[in-house]
Amino acid sequence: MPPAIVPLALIALGVPAAVRAVVGRPRLLGSAWIAAAAASLVAQVAGEAMAFRPGVVGDAQLLLAALASAHATAIIALLERRAA
Repeated sequence: MPPAIVPLALIALGVPAAVRAVVGRPRLLGSAWIAAAAASLVAQVAGEAMAFRPGVVGDAQLLLAALASAHATAIIALLERRAA
């Protein structure tokens, strides 16, 4: 696994778990992890393409990945609330 993927994976796993611990949602944690992982990878590619430098550690776009993971988790939580 490339070194830049490791912190992105930790963010993609940690953000939905932290939100669930604080708020109690999303209940579908697996779905939130998948959405956060996809959002983190898209953020990494977008950050590299735009040469976005704030929040970069090594080659990983940590700031964008954290924001994208939080956004994806919020979308899953809102969709759960509508379905219930």
